[in-house]
Amino acid sequence: MRAVLLLITLAALGGCHGVQFSTNLCPYAEGRIKAASVREYTPVEIGRYDATTLGFVEAAQCQRRADEDEPRRSTLVQELKQRTHKLGGNGVVVEACGAATGGYEGCLRYLECHGVAYAVPERQSRP
Repeated sequence: MRAVLLLITLAALGGCHGVQFSTNLCPYAEGRIKAASVREYTPVEIGRYDATTLGFVEAAQCQRRADEDEPRRSTLVQELKQRTHKLGGNGVVVEACGAATGGYEGCLRYLECHGVAYAVPERQSRP
């Protein structure tokens, strides 16, 4: 019985050689990995490092329909981290997150975040 099961398993594995699966998991996972390599700092914390400013980063979300998820700060911070990583940075200071004044046409809810991307050395330069 074990021999038959082993033969069936080997045949199935051999028959799947060259089979490819296509999913959207890779871009999602890649974005999560990039965001995980970027740390969020407060303005006070970033001041303890000789960090190099790489530029401004921003992200926004619009909820167009009531059945869509509401914009969330955590989602936007993830996006800021991904954009920071794309600039070559490993640190971000989120300066502001909030609903845009006056809202945006076509959005039930609108949220945006702004921050600054940094290349942060491993060790603090100041206590």
